[in-house]
This record gives sequence, structure tokens and C-alpha cells, in this order.
Amino acid sequence: MVEDLGVEAKEAAVREVAKLLPLPELLLSISSIKADYIARQQANDAQLSTMVAEQVEQAEAGLESLSSSEKTIYELRDNFISIDKLCQECQTLIDNHDQIKLLSNARNNLNKTLKDVEGMMSISVEAAAARDSLSDDKEIVNTYERLTALDGKRRFALAAAGEEVGRLREYFEDVDRTWETFEKTLWGHVSNFYKLSKESPQTLVRALRVVEMQEILDQQLAEEAAEAQGEGVMASVANPRRPGKKSTTTSASSKGLAQQKLKVQGKGYKDKCYEHIRKSVEDRFNRLLMLVFEDLKAALEEARMIGEELGDIYDYVAPCFPPRYEIFQLMVNLYTERFIHMLRLLSDRANDLTNIEILKVTGWVVEYQENLIALGVDDSLAQVCSESGSMDPLMNAYVERMQATTKKWYMNILEADKVQPPKKTEEGKLYTPAAVDLFRILGEQVQIVRDNSTDVMLYRIALAIIQVMIDFQAAERKRVAEPASDIGLEPLCAMINNNLRCYDLAMELSNSTLEALPQNYAEQVNFEDTCKGFLEVAKEAVHQTVCVIFEDPGVQELLVKLYQKEWCEGQVTEYLVATFSDYFTDVKMYVEERSFRRFVEACLEETVVVYVDHLLTQKNYIKEETIERMRLDEEVLMDFFREYISASKVESRLRIMSDLRELASAESLDAFTLVYSNILEHQPDCPAEVVEKLVGLREGIPRKDTKEVVQECREIYENTLVDGNPPKTGFVFPRVKCLAASKGSIWRKLT
Repeated sequence: MVEDLGVEAKEAAVREVAKLLPLPELLLSISSIKADYIARQQANDAQLSTMVAEQVEQAEAGLESLSSSEKTIYELRDNFISIDKLCQECQTLIDNHDQIKLLSNARNNLNKTLKDVEGMMSISVEAAAARDSLSDDKEIVNTYERLTALDGKRRFALAAAGEEVGRLREYFEDVDRTWETFEKTLWGHVSNFYKLSKESPQTLVRALRVVEMQEILDQQLAEEAAEAQGEGVMASVANPRRPGKKSTTTSASSKGLAQQKLKVQGKGYKDKCYEHIRKSVEDRFNRLLMLVFEDLKAALEEARMIGEELGDIYDYVAPCFPPRYEIFQLMVNLYTERFIHMLRLLSDRANDLTNIEILKVTGWVVEYQENLIALGVDDSLAQVCSESGSMDPLMNAYVERMQATTKKWYMNILEADKVQPPKKTEEGKLYTPAAVDLFRILGEQVQIVRDNSTDVMLYRIALAIIQVMIDFQAAERKRVAEPASDIGLEPLCAMINNNLRCYDLAMELSNSTLEALPQNYAEQVNFEDTCKGFLEVAKEAVHQTVCVIFEDPGVQELLVKLYQKEWCEGQVTEYLVATFSDYFTDVKMYVEERSFRRFVEACLEETVVVYVDHLLTQKNYIKEETIERMRLDEEVLMDFFREYISASKVESRLRIMSDLRELASAESLDAFTLVYSNILEHQPDCPAEVVEKLVGLREGIPRKDTKEVVQECREIYENTLVDGNPPKTGFVFPRVKCLAASKGSIWRKLT
């Protein structure tokens, strides 16, 4: 075995040498390697020798300690044996051992009683010392600790006194008085939190530390009470066999529960802290709430100063309180609550405030909201003042006055428009200042509210402006509904231009207002339908402008001659379009191009309606020359109107005249029904009564054939009805007077 180890060691040595000398030329360094090895070996030997010497010294010291300990133990054992022997000898020497034992117990009890009495006698002294320390705010925590210690002594003494509790209470009256003085000082500091946070934050922090310490103590007492209650329950479970004591046990248990509940409640310092803070805030607002009834300007200035205090509360007060109190959020809620009360008081006298004063109030609300947002308060919480409903009477008063003032103004303008001629632009377009002035005033109202009020107020103003525009349109419609001849061509043209201008201005006002409103309010405001109302008024004015032409006495004289001798001789339609041309020249100069085209279309439609109405009411038989003249009328009208609007629009309007001409010239049942079916394709509300009237104006058609044609056309018409009504309404037959006046006709039934 030893030989094997030697061989292994030798081989290992060879491998190590091979690692050190992998190349032949490294053999030259053998001497240096050997010298290095010898130096290391000497160092290791010296280190080992030192360590071995130290271990030997420690072992020798340990052996000496063991020897000394063993000797001491033997000595102690001998001493204990001697003590036992002496004690036994003493017992035999004393004759009255029992009396001596009683005397010893009495002595111990006397010492304990004297000690307790000294403690009781020191209570007044300690209470006085605690009361004296109240004069120094720095000692408030120490004072609290002293009073808490006195409370501990009181609890112990009362628990040990048993039936003598009543006699001991007078010793603690001084403690109670000191507690009252202490708490008065403590809550005085808490109530003065705003001033202390800036002048003496350490005092406020100490007062709050006392509140926290009492909360911890209350929690400890509650836990002890819970444990005591649990032990009582366990005891009753362990001793169930006590029937004779049941009622007494139950009564004692209920009293114990009441005492435990009182202990669990504790002093409630944290709740009292919140209560005093709330009372302090309410007192801070007393002057403001008085100023509301005396001087609005001073009240708003006071409110502004109070609102700015929240910045100091954030910077100075909040750091003094524990984070879990969330004192800044509490103060924001308390301040906002009182400000809402202020706004309600102002709203109660909204009728006594001017619009300027109302805007000052709403302007202050905006400042308060912006102040809260700058302090990191959420937007929804910052807007509680404006969205609480407390400002509703103020906003109602402002909006109602604005609407009344605006209505009075535009009614005066509209009345002035009746007697004053319209003005002209450089291009000759007619207008009155009403449109621009109206929207200038409305725009100013929006801007004033945007700059000085809340989102809610702007929302209310937006709704009010919509109502003003609706009322303005109603007033204009009332004016348009007057006889066209009483109004006149130029005022009507000015009204057309005004309403188109109103539409553009209304859309601009709508866009700027909606951009200023928050999304939740903007979604509730619909300007679009109201803006379109101006286009409807303009459209009605266009129709009234057409009425001016057709109510012209010269035009009336020509229309009376339709389908008469002069008409057949070409002395009506040609003269009529010449009159139209004169009017068109004026209207084209007076109104915008887009309105002029609508005017031309309306005039063309009215011309077609008048021609159809006269065709159905004239009494002369329809002859070949009648049909030819109708064709020539179509050509004259076509040539005239296509100079102003597209030929396709003219053709679509004149098509009914062409179809009625073909219907009037039909020679067979099939021809009548075919033409009538074609008419229903583009004029589905053309009643069969039209066929009946035209057939009745034909010579040479037997009565039987007439009835057959009318009956067939009636069936065709009825088959096209949807739920008893035509699928759509055209521009001609609802306006043909003879059809509307005919009793018992299909048309009257449908309309």
C-alpha cells in the first residue's frame, strides 16, 4: 500500500514537472524553480510551527480552567451541605415558628400597603405636575404620557379597591380636571391647525402625535377587553353545571359586555380631531356667509382669499398630518361644501343680482376650479361647485334676461326693416343689418361666458342661443307669411340674403361654441337643425318672391287669358316670359347666385302649376289648335328658363305639361291608360280626376267611353298606392287649386 502511494506520488510529481517544463529550453530555469520551492517550504514550516505553538498554549489554558472549575464546584457543594445542616439546627432552636411566619406575612403586607398609599398620595402631585407642564407646548406629549400613566394607576387602584371604590374616586378628581384642561389645549391646537402649520408646525405635529398615541392605546384596550371577554366565555363553557347561579351569571355577563363595549369605543380622538377641523372650517366661513347678504364684491374677495388658502393647506397643513388622514382631500371637500352653501344663498337672491354680478360669481367659480386643478385635484371633483345645482337659479336668471333682451332687440330690428329700405352691397346685393348684428350679440354672449363662467353656464348659454335663433326664425316666418305684395320684392330679396348669411354665421358660432364645450356637454347640443332653419326661411322667402311676380296685376291679366282666344293667338306666354325677364334681371342683381337659381326653379314650378290649374279649370273644348298652342308654350318656356338653369332641370319640370298635352290628345282607351301610366312614373300623386277633367274637355268621345277611360285610370292609380297613399309627392298636383277644392275627389281624400 505504501509502495503504491509512493508510486502515485512519484507519477504526480512527474506530471507537475511536465506542466512546469513543457519545452526543453525551460530546463535552464530548474535552478530558479528549485530555489523558489525551498523558500516556500521554509515559509510554510515556519507558519505551521507558529500555529501548533498557539494551539498548545490554548489547550494548556483550557486544562487549567477545568481544574479550577472542578475545585470551585467541590467547595460550593460543601458549603450547601453546611447550610442545610445549619438550617435544620435553627428549626429545632425556634419554639414559635408559626407566629413568626404570620408576623413575616403581616410585615410584607404592611410594606405593600404603605407603598400603595404613597402611590395614591402622589397622584395629586403628579396631576399638578402634568397641569403645570401644559403651559409649554413642547411638553404636550410628555403631559399626555403622565396623564395616561395616572389613568393606569387609577384603573389598578379601582380594580383592587372592591367595595371601597367610592372612597377612592375623590383622589382622582384632580386627574379628571387635568384631563379636561389637557384636552381643551389639545383641541385648541387642532382647531388652530392652519395658523400653527405656518407659525409652529412642531406644535401641530405633537398634538397629532397625541391623537395617534391615544388611538393606539384605544386599540390595545380593545384587544385586552376582547381577550378578557373570551376568557370569560371559556370559563362558562368549562363550568356548565351551575343551575342555581344562572340568572346572576347572565346579569354579570351583560354588565361585563357593556363595560367591554365602552372600553372598545375608547376616547375616539381621531373622530374628535375631524370634528374640530370641520368646526374650524365652518367658523372660517362665517364672515363670508354674512357678506353674501351685505356686499357681493367683498364676499367674492373673501371667497377668493379663502380659496387660495387651499394652496397653503397643501404646502403646510398636509405634511403635518399622517398620510392616512388624507387631510388635503378632506379640506377640499369641506371648503367646496361651504362654497356650495354660499352659492345657494346667492341663488336665493338671484333676481336681485345684475347680469354683471352673476358673471362675477361664475367667474369666481371658474377661478376656484382652476385653483383646485392646479393643486392636483381631479377635474370631476374640481367641478362639483358648478355641477352641484347650486348655481341653477343664477344661470336661469342670466339666461332668461339674455333671451328677453335679445328678443326685444331683434323684434325692434324686424319692425324697422318693414319701414326702412334694404341696404345694398357694392355688388348690388340687398341686405339689412339684422343678421350681422344678431350674431354679433350672440357671439359676444358666448365669449363673455367663455371668459368669465363655467362649462355648465356655457352649455346653458348654447341652449339659450339655439332658442333665440328658433324664435328669430319664427318671427321671420311670421313676416314672410304676410301677403307678398305687402312685403315687396326688395325686402324679400334682402330676407333671402339675410337668412343665408345667418346660416353661415350660425355655423361659425356653432363650431366655436362646440369647440369650447367639454365633450359630454357638446354631445347634448344640436345646432345643426336650428342652423338649417335659416335655409328653410330663405326657401320660404324665395317662394314669396315668386308670389310677388304672380301677384303682379300685369301677370294676373295674362294668366286669366290662358287657354282663351288671346292665348291661342300667342299673346299670353310670350308676354309672360317677357315680364319674367324683367323681374329676373332685378332679382339676379339683388340676391346671391345660389339663391337666384332656386328662385328660377321655384318660378318655373309655379308657372307649371298655374298652367296645369288653368288647363283643368278652363271650359273650352280641347281642339287641335289648343294642343298645338300647348306645344308652343312648352317651347317658349323651355327657351326662356334654360337661359338661367340647366336644360335638364327645365325639361324635368315641363315634362308634366308635355304629358298632359299627350293625355289631352289621346284617341283610344289604350292611349289614355299608357300616357297616364307614364305620368304616374314621375308624378305618382296625379289623381285619376285629372284624366276625368281632360276627357270631359274632349269633343266626340261617347259618355260610355269616357266612363271606361276614367274607371281604368282610377284602377291604375289605386294600384300604385302604398297604404292608401301615393309612394311620393310631386311639386304639381298638391298645389293645383281646382283639385284641392273639388269635394269627393280622390285627391281631396288623399290630402
